[in-house]
Amino acid sequence: MTDQQTADAVRVTVLDEPFRIRSEADEEYTQRVAAHVDAVLRELRRAAPTLEPFQAAVLGAMEISDELFRARDDLAEIGGDLVERIRRVEDAIDACLEGRATD
Repeated sequence: MTDQQTADAVRVTVLDEPFRIRSEADEEYTQRVAAHVDAVLRELRRAAPTLEPFQAAVLGAMEISDELFRARDDLAEIGGDLVERIRRVEDAIDACLEGRATD
């Protein structure tokens, strides 16, 4: 491993297993991501202690992906609502300006 690779690697722990992760993200962010993965996997293992590690990892990945997809859908919906609100404000401003132009 080169000095640059070592410098960019972050040590994280997921389910008591240490990992060295190389990422372009800063260390704090990488730690937060790893902590989220750890929390999801721990909750799955708590709820279903007989899950094999691979099954838990796949279910955890699916749960995290579901969170991502729902967040994207929510963001798209919010974005659509904002666009509609902006259009109404524009229409109201245009109506006010047109009213002044005819006076």
